[in-house]
Amino acid sequence: MRFGTLAAKRSMRRGRLLRLWIVTLNTLLLAGFALAEDPSIRAKVMGKWQQSDGNGETKSTWTLKDSGDSIHVSNSIDTQTVAEFDCNTVGKECPIKRAGHKAIVAIWFNGAKLVEMETVGSQVVKRRFTVTGDGDTMELETIPLVPSGSSETTHFKRAQTEVSKE
Repeated sequence: MRFGTLAAKRSMRRGRLLRLWIVTLNTLLLAGFALAEDPSIRAKVMGKWQQSDGNGETKSTWTLKDSGDSIHVSNSIDTQTVAEFDCNTVGKECPIKRAGHKAIVAIWFNGAKLVEMETVGSQVVKRRFTVTGDGDTMELETIPLVPSGSSETTHFKRAQTEVSKE
């Protein structure tokens, strides 16, 4: 009888620990979503971001515009637009075209980071956009998932908006 009681106590302890772990995980996840919905955090990543070469010429541009429940994304390399699309920010897949090829993207906020998961054919790439420092610098971490590869971080500067002259 004693063995059965000891096993029951262990089982109850495991159950309590599991419930505590689940509650803790849910709390952290909900806090992350609440932080992601903070408009001030979301607003920091919005804007036009440019990567320049050593001579000051623009190599790549990302433009991110908040459209309420979705985001408008435009990506250019040199002067050619390679992708322009609207997608929700809750991780639901959106069909797009990137450089003339069909692709699927999903976009969401993970705390202060904007995350984009892109699938083109059998290739899957994850991008994380993070505003750093004074708010005028953005890091773009590109992580090839399939096939796996080394991640690359590129740095962008917020482009100055032109003021119309009247």
